[in-house]
Amino acid sequence: MIPPSRRLQLLFLALIPALITLVLTIFFLSSKHVGGLSHFMPLLPLIPVFYWGMAQARDMPYWFVFLLGLLMDAVTGLPLGLSSLLYIAFLILLHSQRKYIYKEGFVMKWAFFAALLAAPNILSCLMLWLFYAYLPALTPVLLQWLLTVCCYPVMHKGFDRVFDYILSRRWQLLHGH
Repeated sequence: MIPPSRRLQLLFLALIPALITLVLTIFFLSSKHVGGLSHFMPLLPLIPVFYWGMAQARDMPYWFVFLLGLLMDAVTGLPLGLSSLLYIAFLILLHSQRKYIYKEGFVMKWAFFAALLAAPNILSCLMLWLFYAYLPALTPVLLQWLLTVCCYPVMHKGFDRVFDYILSRRWQLLHGH
């Protein structure tokens, strides 16, 4: 039987991916004082959703991604549920291809992230076109995609360190060391 203090530590370790994602979401949603930056700010919340969804599927549950999308829609003024739908579709696509990409090297994961990220961006434009009857400008969408893809390597490296720490700490807690 695991003592309560170790259970609490294991719970905290399980919450680390969600906490990181929440912090990046708050940073993404916070007001920027640089004119025009908010139009193509990198989609920071999707980077940890991709990483944790690929590395350990249980660390990025669908209900959390759904709530994250609702928060994004409520703050940004998008139709409520649009981001939730797109983020869950992103996670479903990731999970369906996870078995093929999980063991690949970094470059393949990065390329897969770039290709997979294009799906919610394109779907978002199409949904907004259907909802508001106008097509959003494609330059900010393309720049946002490009900036997000360029931010991925740095964040991937940091997430690798956090993931290794979580795995080693979980092992220590579960095996009594």
